[in-house]
Amino acid sequence: MNPTRSTSADAEPWSARPDDELSLASLLAFFLEHRRLILGTGLILAILVGAISFARSRTFTSTARFMPESSENPMSGLSGLAATFGVSVPGSDPGGSPSFYAQLLQSRDILRETVETRYAFSTGSDSVHSTLIDLFHARGSTPAARRDAAAKDLLRHLDVTIGRETGTVDLAVTTNWAELSQQVGLRMVQLVSEFNLHRRQTKAGAERQFVEARVAEAQDSLRAAESRLQVFLQRNRVYQNAPQLQFEYDRLQRAVNMQQQVYTTLAQSYEAARIDEVRNTPVITIVEPPDRPAKPDARLALVKALLAGLLGMGLGALAAAVRRAFGPRGGMPTRRPERRREEVPEEQTAMHQPLAPRASGPIAK
Repeated sequence: MNPTRSTSADAEPWSARPDDELSLASLLAFFLEHRRLILGTGLILAILVGAISFARSRTFTSTARFMPESSENPMSGLSGLAATFGVSVPGSDPGGSPSFYAQLLQSRDILRETVETRYAFSTGSDSVHSTLIDLFHARGSTPAARRDAAAKDLLRHLDVTIGRETGTVDLAVTTNWAELSQQVGLRMVQLVSEFNLHRRQTKAGAERQFVEARVAEAQDSLRAAESRLQVFLQRNRVYQNAPQLQFEYDRLQRAVNMQQQVYTTLAQSYEAARIDEVRNTPVITIVEPPDRPAKPDARLALVKALLAGLLGMGLGALAAAVRRAFGPRGGMPTRRPERRREEVPEEQTAMHQPLAPRASGPIAK
């Protein structure tokens, strides 16, 4: 009995073989089979994104750049001295770094002050006098809620970057009006300068109070050391020839010198703190003030449409693959099964064949 042989009709489709799934021909066949869905999805999404990009109103971006002023901490020379009194005084000011100013521009207080400021600008055909709360159409049940909503909207219109090599802070403000973008940038830089000026004056006042108390103590200690040295010199007019008296004199003189050095350092720091407490000079250097943009920002509608088209084609291919996987028979094309022609064994064939008729006539002996 011969084994049953499979015909070419029994071969599985291309999707059932792993080697063919990854081949370029398989991908091309898949694309051609579902080209309407893939290309149609990409085209629809590209047209939709392009239309939305063209329909949006034009925006204007004003940029500014400033650099924090690196100032010496008046207490830097007193770090070791203050430690002896149990007080920790940092030698450098972490609040003067560009990262601090970048975070300050995006802080809650600066954003709230900015949106509550009233701006006056021209739109070409009309003059506007309003706050960002009204211009952004902020929603909220209370004035505070509307203010916070406008502050969040303003944060989305900001772009703050830091120049690592130069130590500068770049601010970019984007709105629907060129003059408004410039005014908002100016207001934010002004608020940063005022905040840091107030912080520096407050810090200088606290340092002045600390140093003032230390100056009084250092002055009393210096006078006490000088008095001990004076008493020694009055009792021992000739001490150079006596080793013990010479040693005592050197000890008292070192105490006077040390107390005098402490008092001098504290007195200088006290005067510097008093000056900083009333100083009103800016603490940031404006490298580039906020400018008024002459041209609107580029819409980049063509680029967005192309990217959306590619994304749409990918989504279309994904939808086609899902439909193919969960369609009839795993998404493989249905074919009309052919009947297999089974081979009949020879014994069975011989049994079913009709017998040949006998020949008439006498039988040969």
